[in-house]
Amino acid sequence: AYGSATVTAYGSATVRAYGSATVRAYGSATVRAYGSATVMAYGSATVRAYGSATVMASDSATVRASGSATVMASGSATVRAYGSATVTAGSHVAVHLHSKRATIHGGVVIDITDLDLTQPHTWAAHKGLAVTDGKAVVYKAVDADLNAGHNWTVTAYPVGGTVEAPDWRPTRECGQGLHFSPRPHLAFGYYTGKVGEERFLACEVDLAETVVLDDKVKARACRVLYEVDLHGRKVAAS
Repeated sequence: AYGSATVTAYGSATVRAYGSATVRAYGSATVRAYGSATVMAYGSATVRAYGSATVMASDSATVRASGSATVMASGSATVRAYGSATVTAGSHVAVHLHSKRATIHGGVVIDITDLDLTQPHTWAAHKGLAVTDGKAVVYKAVDADLNAGHNWTVTAYPVGGTVEAPDWRPTRECGQGLHFSPRPHLAFGYYTGKVGEERFLACEVDLAETVVLDDKVKARACRVLYEVDLHGRKVAAS
């Protein structure tokens, strides 16, 4: 939608709004709003607001606001505030504060601006990982033969086995380590094997030998625990 267009989105519709466009989003609709666009989000709608966009969210809508976006949220809505966003929230709205420049009025503020998410233990706690004796359970997407790394170095991850990175370097850059995600569905985003043959593994890593790379970690080694499905539920061995 461009200019002064008006759009009403239902179901699983996806809308990108620019200029002075106005969008009303219901159900599970997804909206990306730019410029001076205005969005009214209901139900379980998801909105990403940029620039000077204005969002009015209610019910269980989720909003990610950055730039100078303005958000008015009520009900059980969830807001993530970045940049210089301004949020006015009802008493039961969860507001995740990601920037000290954002302005928040009301809501239940979850301030993560002082969290050092480059620290493995802090990152693991923030992601809700199971940690025992300094070791965390993370996830790897592999192919039908339990291999990963198809675009780089193919590596086997046998269940019950230990895998080590032959080129390990504890630097904050991709490569030179084994890469893992905090959830199977996030690991799927890095899967490079044949689509439809993906499998997921729960692996244990020593947090003292990991490096955080935003939404994933790389580790020197791992112990492959068991296979899980996309939701992290253990799959019975065949």
